[in-house]
Amino acid sequence: MAGEDVGAPPDHLWVHQEGIYRDEYQRTWVAVVEEETSFLRARVQQVQVPLGDAARPSHLLTSQLPLMWQLYPEERYMDNNSRLWQIQHHLMFSGYAAEGSVPETSL
Repeated sequence: MAGEDVGAPPDHLWVHQEGIYRDEYQRTWVAVVEEETSFLRARVQQVQVPLGDAARPSHLLTSQLPLMWQLYPEERYMDNNSRLWQIQHHLMFSGYAAEGSVPETSL
């Protein structure tokens, strides 16, 4: 895709279905909350997922994951409820996985 930096973390992630997000380049990401931490942390992995109809936000109210994340300074993400998250990325490069880690800092 033109202008896409496949090695860069996404600037925005929007929920499409529970646990499945898409970014500004229409790449799909699967997200999982890491519950054993004392702060908000998620692991996202770039996975090609066929996108069907998007879920209505009212159907996602029980999810611990937010409706949207936006990249903020210090490589943290702010969600639609103004909470900061640490996100660990797993990017896909031509079928090979590469891990990108966000610095470990408490919120």
